[in-house]
Amino acid sequence: MSVYLHDVPLAVAKARFLEGLQEVNLAGKLASEWIAVDENARGRVLAEPVWARLSAPHYHAAAMDGFAIRAHETEGATQTQPLELIYGSQTEYVDTGDPLPDWANAVIPIEQTEPLQADGSASDEVRQPARIRIRATTPPWRHVRPLGADRVVTQPVAPAGQTIRSID
Repeated sequence: MSVYLHDVPLAVAKARFLEGLQEVNLAGKLASEWIAVDENARGRVLAEPVWARLSAPHYHAAAMDGFAIRAHETEGATQTQPLELIYGSQTEYVDTGDPLPDWANAVIPIEQTEPLQADGSASDEVRQPARIRIRATTPPWRHVRPLGADRVVTQPVAPAGQTIRSID
């Protein structure tokens, strides 16, 4: 009695496998159903690819707590010649992840600013001072997560045949 297996050519093995599937009516595409993701989708297999319906983030987002600004308005700011920006018209406080105002294109981290009162003296009001003082020029899009940085609308999210995991 021989206990060794014999090699079978790949084409023959595939044909036998397909024949076995056909015998039990599993050779074609299996039935599919639509279910909500929150209805115990984990462990299921995607019948079709999933495409992004929204970009992520779907807005330009602050990557730091600080002040949204127009980058060109910071030109010339240095340690020895700081600039002051008026709160409300030239700057606005943002937390990490907040959408930038439409007019802004950069964020200055809060720790790189000095909040000022209307008279120019230091302010204890960090989130809504009368003005802020900055001591460095900021280039456009610094400390900003641009729209679609993680995923762009219509980009594939998961391919057909992927098993859905908790993280998905």
